[in-house]
Amino acid sequence: MDEFEEIRNCLVEMKDLSALMIDLAFSSVMYNSEDIAEEVYLLEERMDDLTLNVKRLTLRAAKKEEDPERLLSIIDLAEINEHISDAAYGIADIILRDLEPHPIIRKIMEDTKEELGRVTVRPNSVLIGKTLEQLKLPSKIGTRIIAIKRGDRYIYDPGKKDTIEGGDVLIAVGSDLDKLRKLAGEEIEEED
Repeated sequence: MDEFEEIRNCLVEMKDLSALMIDLAFSSVMYNSEDIAEEVYLLEERMDDLTLNVKRLTLRAAKKEEDPERLLSIIDLAEINEHISDAAYGIADIILRDLEPHPIIRKIMEDTKEELGRVTVRPNSVLIGKTLEQLKLPSKIGTRIIAIKRGDRYIYDPGKKDTIEGGDVLIAVGSDLDKLRKLAGEEIEEED
């Protein structure tokens, strides 16, 4: 794979990650979810790595270009995605630093009957090997999967044909995520 193909792949991932980060950051505030705010922090680290990689690849490609200044727009695009991810990081930081939210945000949080969280699919899960279409989670347990983390890769806004695999981390929103946790094979802590 040449530098430009690698750059293209990195920029596509950066675009998808920055969109996911903004959604997750706002959701972490709206649902008061430390779990999801921490996910934004992890995504920020990935974005930093991608930004550095794009810059390295662009510099390497510039050696072969007759007019290397043409490649500055690639670095600019990487920087823009990095700024977006920094903004998402700042939003999520509101939750992790336990700052007092604005009264409007507090009212929205009180009115929200759903929660947002991460659920890890264990090896014994009944979800493994099934598509989202087969599972029908929104109608059966009132839960939507908004992203799937598979290793270092994220499937943003997964479709009905996406299949659940063991080890996946499901980022989900619903009125009772414990139902999804049980299906995923996670142990549920009993409340006192």
